[in-house]
Amino acid sequence: MEIIKRKIYIEPLEREAFLYVVLPSSYGKGNKRYPVLYFHDGQNLIFKEDSSMGETWDVIGALNDPNFPEVIIVSLSCAKVGNKRLQEYNIFQSTFPSHPSWHVPGTGRIYLEYLMNAFKAMIDSEFKTLPDKKHTYMLGSSMGGVISLEAAYLYSDKIGHVAGLSNAFYASMPELENLITSKPLSLHHLYLDTGDQELGLEKQLIYIESNQKIASLIQKENPSLKFKFLLIKDGQHNEVAWRNRLPDILKFLFDI
Repeated sequence: MEIIKRKIYIEPLEREAFLYVVLPSSYGKGNKRYPVLYFHDGQNLIFKEDSSMGETWDVIGALNDPNFPEVIIVSLSCAKVGNKRLQEYNIFQSTFPSHPSWHVPGTGRIYLEYLMNAFKAMIDSEFKTLPDKKHTYMLGSSMGGVISLEAAYLYSDKIGHVAGLSNAFYASMPELENLITSKPLSLHHLYLDTGDQELGLEKQLIYIESNQKIASLIQKENPSLKFKFLLIKDGQHNEVAWRNRLPDILKFLFDI
């Protein structure tokens, strides 16, 4: 596999980011085109020295299974200043019980508009992708899970498969519930989970309750959707936990 890492400037967000692209082993040996897995928090996927907490999702290790289809991994590093990551990873204003003084307006629509239009067009132009909805995947954790689910609703014509891990749905529950009841999902696959030992910004009970409520509402509104929701025993809120879950999640998304 080839790993590409380069710095880019995201004009609509007025910030720099690192672009991470992982190309499969057969890339460049023919005219084959590949599905694309878009991840959020690209700094946490591959290199420990880049990771926010010193651990990674080890996406390359997850893709080493010989039964797994070859794909292109694409991701951008998150905003590092203040609460900008929390702002970009939600289309709604976020509230955090642990930090009641925080004012976190949602700029996720700007982030997704860039990601799904200018950025995706750049990726599809530069690399041998299969750009259609059927071959486009999006994954994220915590607030990255929130923006992934929101993207499934806002860009239903471009994303076919979504996974959200340890989702911070509690940050904007009424707005998310309204979004879910506003129209059906047209995904091929949706995976959501949360651990029973989550300790992100909040404590585990708020993760469990909010994730279960969102999952139940999605199931009610989309009874024919290929949907899996798991409450992970001993599941925690960190890259090691997400790394351990990733292979099985990818198998679900790819019907393996």
